[in-house]
Amino acid sequence: MHLGAAGCENVQEQFLKFLAGLPDDTLALYLLGDVFDFWFERGGGCPAGFDSVLEAIRQVVQRGIKVYFFRGNHDWWTFGYLAARTGATVVTRQPVFVTLAGKRFCLAHGDGLGRISLRDRATRLLLKGWLSIALARIVPARWLYALARRWSAASRHSNTVNPYVFDKESPLYRYACSVEKATDVDYFIFGHIHRDICMPTGGGAQLYILNDWSGGPDWIEFDGGNVSRKNCTFEN
Repeated sequence: MHLGAAGCENVQEQFLKFLAGLPDDTLALYLLGDVFDFWFERGGGCPAGFDSVLEAIRQVVQRGIKVYFFRGNHDWWTFGYLAARTGATVVTRQPVFVTLAGKRFCLAHGDGLGRISLRDRATRLLLKGWLSIALARIVPARWLYALARRWSAASRHSNTVNPYVFDKESPLYRYACSVEKATDVDYFIFGHIHRDICMPTGGGAQLYILNDWSGGPDWIEFDGGNVSRKNCTFEN
């Protein structure tokens, strides 16, 4: 969803309607990262402007639906507040393998899976390292969020100018193929690269990539028998 991103103001409204409309018999909701365009908990609190989202997630949990929040590369920096405020389970180690109605799922945000470039590995170490986190906790908040907005905008601009092409040489596809050689998997579901992807892997599993919500809601639904992609806009 990248909630809070410039030009995506309607996404939060759509996400709130999505949460409110979850069927009563929903067993679990897996939020596969980058729910927020930038999230950093400091001083026992969180970025401003998301109280309604946190409350909506809490209400979903109160209904008896398990919510799993996977940390993405834009909202990695959760240190306990989000879990305490919403009751959601924050997933730090990815991927997660889960068996539902006899089907085996591999779930992850997708950042860092597979063979990635040296530059990307260095960036991950820099942004997620203890020194960077310690510095982010002490610099003025307006500096931190200004830097985050610039980083996010630059990433979106780069993706617009040089759109990512997903194929069988892409790290996530190669990763899925390597995983299914070691364990049985029926479905791989990832996010991260903002593409509407559904394709078979070499071993016969199905690989889904979730698109971002800037063009409308997009999610995967499993009804106990079939997996289907949903992408509809919620009306008032």
